[in-house]
Amino acid sequence: MLRFGLGLTIGLAAFIGAASAQTAPTARDAKPEKVRHSRTKYRDAVTAQPLMVAPLPERKTAKASPIPPLPETWSAAEIADAKARCTAALKGLDAEVTAEAPIKEGLCGTPAPIRLTRLGSVTFAPAALINCGLLQPLNTWITKDLQPAAQRQFNAKIIKIEVMSDYSCRTAFGRVGRKLSEHAYVDALDIRSFITAKGEEVAVLNSWGATNRDIAAAAAASKAKQEQLAAAQTDAVNAQRDNLRDGKPGTKEAPAPTPTASPLGTPGNGTAKATRSGGLDKVTVILSGSGKKPAAAAHLGGPNDKVLADADKKSSKALKGMERTAAISPDLLVTPPTGPRARFLREAHAAACHIFGTTLGPEANEAHRNHFHVDMAERKVKKICD
Repeated sequence: MLRFGLGLTIGLAAFIGAASAQTAPTARDAKPEKVRHSRTKYRDAVTAQPLMVAPLPERKTAKASPIPPLPETWSAAEIADAKARCTAALKGLDAEVTAEAPIKEGLCGTPAPIRLTRLGSVTFAPAALINCGLLQPLNTWITKDLQPAAQRQFNAKIIKIEVMSDYSCRTAFGRVGRKLSEHAYVDALDIRSFITAKGEEVAVLNSWGATNRDIAAAAAASKAKQEQLAAAQTDAVNAQRDNLRDGKPGTKEAPAPTPTASPLGTPGNGTAKATRSGGLDKVTVILSGSGKKPAAAAHLGGPNDKVLADADKKSSKALKGMERTAAISPDLLVTPPTGPRARFLREAHAAACHIFGTTLGPEANEAHRNHFHVDMAERKVKKICD
């Protein structure tokens, strides 16, 4: 009986275990567990899935837009507008001008250039090729500044302005990069000299006199010579003392010799001798009191006659002349001359600085030793005056 009961019990337990195994839910069918939230709410626990990010679109490199070619001619509207400005500029002026054909050389030129022969009582030789924007500034300069200055210095008026150069399709001398000169826009004028009613010529090259560069060079040369002379005198004194020490006993040292005066002479005014050969201006600056032969003349800036006739060679030949410096004999310190010609040129230059956008003269650099350059370039800060 006991054996039968134990067997029945074991069999029943096995049957119940097998049934439980068949009815127990699998992990796949199991419901998500309830997770208590910090605020006593329940949410289903879910398994984090990887975030699917869409691929970035392929980057395409933008192609640079082609630079349109420069037009070979001015448009009718541009020419008409420029002519209208010329009409306005000529209003009220006593001027003799000739309208020229539009100039277009790449970035160079202007739609309505003019050839200026006379402005008031002053003629331009040769007639200057400019744009109409220079008419009013030139007229103001002549009537309000040049004529009164000429009357003060020469008791005569200016009747002629000698032109060195006008239009030139080239870059500016000494400017970084390839920026064009105002000459390229028919907006600049180079002036060689002024002629009075008495026939007196006031040439920039001959009449300006010694520049600050000349004075500085003369001062440096004078200082160097003084130092050499002092060193030589010191060496002579030391040598004499050494000789006396090596002489007979009891010989006393002789006193040091008194330094002699410098043979450099007294300061004076510099003079410039100008010549013209092969279409090029040349200059020799002689500082008075030197007693030495002047150095060979050097070419100066500004296009020569041949360059003016040949546009293709204009830039290269002009720049070669500009790079050379005038030779001087800096034997003594000099001061600028104070004659009527020099005073007139300095008055004319100073007045131009208040009228034109750019005014350059002999003090600017060697290239401008022989002429004044004036133009109407617009400046953001201030005018250029050298």
